[in-house]
Parts: sequence; structure tokens; C-alpha cells
Amino acid sequence: MNKILSLVIAMVATSFVFATAQSRPDDNDRQRWMTEMRNFKHDFLTKELDLSKEQQKDFFAAYDEMEDRINRLNLETRELEQKVMADPEASEVELDAAARTSYFLKNEESKIEIEYFDKFKDVLTPRQLIRLKNSERKFAQQLMQHHRRLKTADGPHKKH
Repeated sequence: MNKILSLVIAMVATSFVFATAQSRPDDNDRQRWMTEMRNFKHDFLTKELDLSKEQQKDFFAAYDEMEDRINRLNLETRELEQKVMADPEASEVELDAAARTSYFLKNEESKIEIEYFDKFKDVLTPRQLIRLKNSERKFAQQLMQHHRRLKTADGPHKKH
């Protein structure tokens, strides 16, 4: 219960920071929000996986590197999609390449995760490795639930 209360407080604080930013937050606001979210995720995973201080240092160095690579891959894919869709003169080859990139995105993400499995295996116990995937899903679910609660509290008249 204490973990959930801490997470809810952290998410409310994050939501407040995000909500008070301008409608189009500048890079500093976005970077601050991303840093806060990463810190909240670190805290959540540390508790869920019961990581020691030594494990935290080694695990999060690799985990953050992995997430950065996946985020870069997602950003590049979205930028390619947007560029091709915005170009009325885009060729069939360009459109096909953008579509292929989009459809194979999960496959590329998976390759990156598999690459980091051995790095995680050097730091985490087998039980922690199994719990990691479940904990990531749990974190995402709790964020979504929190978002839905905020959206409901704001009422249907507000746009998000």
C-alpha cells in the first residue's frame, strides 16, 4: 500500500508539472518531465524488484541505455512517417519504406531488448529478471489509470 501511495503522489506531482507547462512545452520542460518520469520509474522498479544499491547502479545504467535506444528508434520512425505523409510528392518506394519501418518497429525494439537481456542477467537474479517485465507492465498500467482519473476529474469538456 505504501508503494502505491508513493507512486500516486509522484504521478500527481508529475502531472501537475506537465499540466502547468505551456500547451507546447519547450525542450527544457519536456526534458525535465522525462527526467522526473525516469526517476519515478527507477523508484518503482527498485521497489518492485527489491534491488540492492549495487544492483541499482549497474542495472539502471544498462536499462536507461536500452530505453534511450528504443526511444530514439521510435522517434526516428515517427519522424520518417510524418515526413513521408507530409510530402504529397512522396514516391511509392518512400511510402513503402516508411510503412515497413513502422510495421517492423516492434521487431527492432525486441532485438534491442534481447541484446540487453544478457546485461541484465549479469546484474539481476532469475526471479528479478522474470519480475522485470511484469513490473514494467504494472508501471505502465498505473500510469494509464492515473491519466484516466485525471481526465475524468477534469471533465469531458477539456481536451487532452
